[in-house]
Amino acid sequence: RLDLPGGIERAVVNVVNLFAGKGHQVTLIILDDTDKLFYPVSPAVNIIQQPLSFGITPEGNTFSRKIRLLSDVLRLRKILKPLKADIIISSEYPFTVAAVLAGAKKYSRLFSWEHHHHAWLEKNKFWTTLYNNACKRLDGIICLNKKEACHYENFCPVHIIPNFIENKTGKLSSCDGKQILSIGWLIPRKGIDLMLATAKIVLTKHPDWTWKLIGDGEMKQLVLDFIDEENLKDRFILQPPVNDSIETEYLSSSLFVLSSRFEAFPMVLLEAMSYGVPCISFDCSSGPADIITENIDGLLIEKENVENLSTGISSLIANEQKRREMGLSASKNVQRFSPDVVYKAWENNIIDT
Repeated sequence: RLDLPGGIERAVVNVVNLFAGKGHQVTLIILDDTDKLFYPVSPAVNIIQQPLSFGITPEGNTFSRKIRLLSDVLRLRKILKPLKADIIISSEYPFTVAAVLAGAKKYSRLFSWEHHHHAWLEKNKFWTTLYNNACKRLDGIICLNKKEACHYENFCPVHIIPNFIENKTGKLSSCDGKQILSIGWLIPRKGIDLMLATAKIVLTKHPDWTWKLIGDGEMKQLVLDFIDEENLKDRFILQPPVNDSIETEYLSSSLFVLSSRFEAFPMVLLEAMSYGVPCISFDCSSGPADIITENIDGLLIEKENVENLSTGISSLIANEQKRREMGLSASKNVQRFSPDVVYKAWENNIIDT
């Protein structure tokens, strides 16, 4: 679904708009019960919306869900076949399996686009078997970094194409405001509990600073309780995502903090750096280290080490000159993930092959 303010949703819409802007005929198929979009899609893009679950639903039983899978595969075939697309890019593993079962390889080149960290995305035995078999029949798998690509090399050709970002206004943070910013789903994978433990230390040590967290999710009440219990009202601020335009938040912030346990290629780091905001992130097994250059445009902290994360944040709070230098470096270094650069990777690996 594309009505949510997530990194995958943004990456999909970015690429769809990029391809359309380069003159390609693009169809976006939304296999969900809503055609609402959080991020704006170019009017040049043809949108088809058809709710298909492929049996991944709590309703029914094992037998009825398999029947649903088959019936939805047939429905997908009716969508894909008339399009006669040169290339089909699937953004989730059920869609990849369904596209193979629907016979898409007969008339299109078929690629799976892997957005998730491999270790986090759990599949049951049935779907693991289906997906592994489907991968062997693909024209390729698209991964966001080298570490993720290693998991798929035995199936078919793997192409490494990162996400991209664009600061359309060119405005940069001055890095002199006393606000820390974080953006993400309020779920355990994003390390929200680790963020709160870090914020308690940092905001106690630096009472003139605030920390804004933009997000929503299952841990919302935990965050609200933390604010009340630690008496941090107006200092640790929880703000729901309202729309896709949060430029003012980046421009008002001097540091961006990511506390995730798992990532593949976090879009929020790209976006923060594009506005000249230095980033501090846990060094997850993949993702942040592909974006942040240690001690040049940000800091990489030992995974899940709250003490080290709070120390890293405090070191940059205390050194405004260092923040500014890192911010400028960030705005320059992130250009390697500009739309034109990343489009070349798509062109060289997928479109023109």
